[in-house]
Amino acid sequence: MASPEAAANARAADAPEAVTPLVSVVVPVYNGAATMETVLRAVYASSYRDFEVVLVDDCSTDDTLEVLDRLRERYPHRLVSFERNLGVSKARNAGAGAARGEIILFIDADCVVQPQTMENCVTALEQGDSICVGGAYTIEPWDRGFFNEFQSIYIHYVETKVEHPDYVATHCMAIRKSTFQEFGGFITDSFIGHAASVEDVELSHRLLDAGYRLSRPDNILVQHMFGYDFRKSIKNAIKKSKYWTMYSLKNRDVTKDSGAASYELKANVGTQVLNLGLALAAIVTGRWWLLLPMAALFVVNVAVNYRLLLLMQREKGWRFLAMAMAYYIMVYPFIVAYGSGVGTLKYLWEVKLLRRYG
Repeated sequence: MASPEAAANARAADAPEAVTPLVSVVVPVYNGAATMETVLRAVYASSYRDFEVVLVDDCSTDDTLEVLDRLRERYPHRLVSFERNLGVSKARNAGAGAARGEIILFIDADCVVQPQTMENCVTALEQGDSICVGGAYTIEPWDRGFFNEFQSIYIHYVETKVEHPDYVATHCMAIRKSTFQEFGGFITDSFIGHAASVEDVELSHRLLDAGYRLSRPDNILVQHMFGYDFRKSIKNAIKKSKYWTMYSLKNRDVTKDSGAASYELKANVGTQVLNLGLALAAIVTGRWWLLLPMAALFVVNVAVNYRLLLLMQREKGWRFLAMAMAYYIMVYPFIVAYGSGVGTLKYLWEVKLLRRYG
């Protein structure tokens, strides 16, 4: 049996880039030298064939351009290059502008589409009743290790809870080019469209506000390359929580169950911050009865997160579950709370007081 790489090479050789493809796969790239061969190989191993690939290099500082030039013959693609770093929203908008396909499939430069991903996106968009469709992470990440596996399972869980979500993430987002242009693409003149990674949420909410429907069928999946260790996992949690909080304050939906900003995570953060406050109050005042509510809050937290924890145990076993509970309940909520606090201050200072983003 041929290897996946050999199969992808054969498909790439057998199917030259269409002049008028139905699908344009748009990938923003910033310092993607280590991942792009894997990403392109997976795209060209797709069961669906009527596509082109448009890459947008956002002024990478590594050897991304050299790698892409080496891969061009094996995995044909068109390249848009920025002379300075403009952010992911402008990169995706530029890719969409250069796209020749009727349907745009946005993926990230660290996401590996599955063989049926593109075909299932096209089917869902053409036969379903949603204006935009997308996919979730696979349970298994591309790279092994506790922090990668923890993140992939968590995102898979929160993104597969409902078929019709309140947003579709750009790690796998399929939308007609005409629709994307009609709604003005991704926002670029805000913290949402530059440093944050919630530009896909903002566009999704505009689509919903216009009366349209989104869907995330369970047969559309991508595998993510995280490369996380403890430090990188913490850094990601702080960044995500900071900008999610800023956007949620702007959108006035802080308590909403919304994908990665799930009610499970919010319950985890809320109960554990309360527990920390009770413990500190007991130590300072000597009123040890304050420790009694901590057990009840812990039970509430586990009950709210029961299905997530059950998925972790079922997929990875008891040892992984023990590690996950230690990290998710004893460490993660305080990191997220810190990021949310920074986001709140940043929002009040930059958005409300300075009105920096209009």
